[in-house]
Amino acid sequence: MNMIDVIVPVYRGLEETKECIESALRTLPSGASQLVVINDCSPEIEVTEYLRARAKTGGFQLLENAENLGFVATVNKGMSLNPLHDVLLLNSDVEVENDWLERIAVAAYSEPNIGSVTPFSNNATICSFPNFCEDNALFNGLSVKKLDAICASSNPEGSVVDIPTGVGFCMFIRRDCLNKVGLFDVDTFGKGYGEENDWCQRAIKAGWRNVHLMNVFVYHKGGVSFADEQDPRKDRALELLNGLHPNYQGDVHAFINKDPAKPYRLKFLLSLLANDQRPKILSIDHGLGGGVVQHVEELAAHVESRAITLRLYPCSEGVVKLSFSLTEHIKDSLEFNIASQYDDLLLLCRYLGVGFVHFHHVMGLPTRLWAIAADLDCEYDVTVHDYYFINGNPTLTDKHGVYCEDRASRDERCIEHYPIPVSAETWRGNQVGLLVGASRVIFPSYDTRNRFLRDFALDNTVVAWHPDSKNSTQHPAPLFGFGSQSKRKLRVLVLGAISREKGADVLEQVADSLNGRSVEFHLLGYAYRPLSSNVTTHGPYLLDELDAKIAAINPDVMWFPAQWPETYSYTLSTALEKGFPVVVPNIGAFSERVAGRAFSAVKNWDMSVNGWKSFWLNVAAEGAIETSNLQAEGCSCLFYDDRYIKGNWSRKSDETVSIETLCLWLDVVTSNNLCRRERVLKRLWKIREHSIFGKFSALIPFKMQRYIKRKLSQKPIHEILK
Repeated sequence: MNMIDVIVPVYRGLEETKECIESALRTLPSGASQLVVINDCSPEIEVTEYLRARAKTGGFQLLENAENLGFVATVNKGMSLNPLHDVLLLNSDVEVENDWLERIAVAAYSEPNIGSVTPFSNNATICSFPNFCEDNALFNGLSVKKLDAICASSNPEGSVVDIPTGVGFCMFIRRDCLNKVGLFDVDTFGKGYGEENDWCQRAIKAGWRNVHLMNVFVYHKGGVSFADEQDPRKDRALELLNGLHPNYQGDVHAFINKDPAKPYRLKFLLSLLANDQRPKILSIDHGLGGGVVQHVEELAAHVESRAITLRLYPCSEGVVKLSFSLTEHIKDSLEFNIASQYDDLLLLCRYLGVGFVHFHHVMGLPTRLWAIAADLDCEYDVTVHDYYFINGNPTLTDKHGVYCEDRASRDERCIEHYPIPVSAETWRGNQVGLLVGASRVIFPSYDTRNRFLRDFALDNTVVAWHPDSKNSTQHPAPLFGFGSQSKRKLRVLVLGAISREKGADVLEQVADSLNGRSVEFHLLGYAYRPLSSNVTTHGPYLLDELDAKIAAINPDVMWFPAQWPETYSYTLSTALEKGFPVVVPNIGAFSERVAGRAFSAVKNWDMSVNGWKSFWLNVAAEGAIETSNLQAEGCSCLFYDDRYIKGNWSRKSDETVSIETLCLWLDVVTSNNLCRRERVLKRLWKIREHSIFGKFSALIPFKMQRYIKRKLSQKPIHEILK
């Protein structure tokens, strides 16, 4: 094996350069490699001063360009320095650890035709970890040393996949390949970007391979040298590459679609999770998005310093998807056919050290999973997000989307809306075992718990508002700025995706009744069908757009016209956090969450259209909104801080389980794409929203529209559209 020149071109970034050089000096194998640092006439005097002073202490060779040559010419200078040495190109914003270079060199010589080697990094496009083709932070805040050590142990020595191009932040090049292919093309690529892609394509055409190494991880900050001009360079480089190598883009896209490194990324990821000493929570939900998944993600973030949350949810008939580390938003996932792979799922959970199960919903879930906590010999909680356990109807509403208040007729009317294969009594009998066996049944409001206790005798209940309520004491005091002398209309905002159950029909009817009067209605979100022009519909929004969109509407009050007893309501949280006056119904969690709050009116949920008309006209005329005088029960805002996680949730990884065996058994899939049916639904929705076709879609009965939607996907429509 040849001597290796580790070449570090430097232009900007003092702190990054220091970290790079010190980490290289600390880890390079003595006698087998040398560090060559080239100062490309840095415009930062402190960089030049550091390099000169540090070079005097020994350990590396410093070269200085009299004028700025640019990255490509500087690298060529380094690669030409010692014609018998292999080279490793290392950006000045890279940190390395352990015996990284030895492992790279072993891989480079594992086959006679390997020309270049690129390891894993957090910021390495097609060699990125944990998320492929993305810039990532260091996983779970771990050190580079720890990440590289686990990477080395999780994948076999010399395990590689072929790639259409190496990535120049840390790329090993064998001298025999360099002699055949030549240096980087400085005439074409100037000061930098795209030169290594061109070189790798030339290497392939000369019969050499570029490989991605699976058992080395290095840290790459990214964008330090050319941070101000990287995008224009990238665009120009792609044009040049397409001209020189017309196959390049197609080869890269084919590689991304195939993603042969995914099993290795997963082994690396699973090893990291298994080595983490925090308790592992298996969080189970229905996979339909909405407030349930928002709470799952919020709770995972809330406890991330104390526990790791894995998410399990149904994705098709009998198949569930397991996603990892929700706070890191890992895209890779695993799927299990429960009929044939349930034991594999248990095996993986034991390997990861899952010590607690938290059921957030069981709709669409194979019933065999109800026993997963017992099979893992651990406790479980159930959080009640809706009323599915009572009779299969999550909202307890009839076929018109109206709450079934009369319990004598409730089940019959609810089942007409949400048919179930057995009687309501049998349904509840089937569900009660899961509830009674839970360590705790958690309700996000007293109203929800009280309704449940009419049907289930439970002595393991906890009432706890969601973690976002912890900030309720910091919410701004609401102000109602609309005066009776205002020359404009009272502006009322309804927020979110509203179904009939959430009051879409009520909103439209009230808006139509006040057409041309002193009140205007806005919907930021969308309804289950297009509403009349008397409701200004602003369409779906992303959470990071919400503040700006609300500010643009500038509402005076937010209204929640729900027709069912909502269990919590994140849209209400938004209103409270922003200090808006609110008008809420007297069922569900609304009234207890606004108890004693100024400018927070609690009205009958089933008030008539004329009643609402009079109410809003009076608010506009008087310039005033009443204050709720209700007294709420003492709901805990701190449950998830001090009582949620228990000491017995920690489990050691089952060392008898082989990570290689796991990955041979498990089916590897990607979680972030829409299936074919969902793509069809997305197209149909866009057609329906068109100004012309929307008129025709209104003629299709709602029941038929709902049937089509449910056949195509169980996900909320905003999950499909985003």
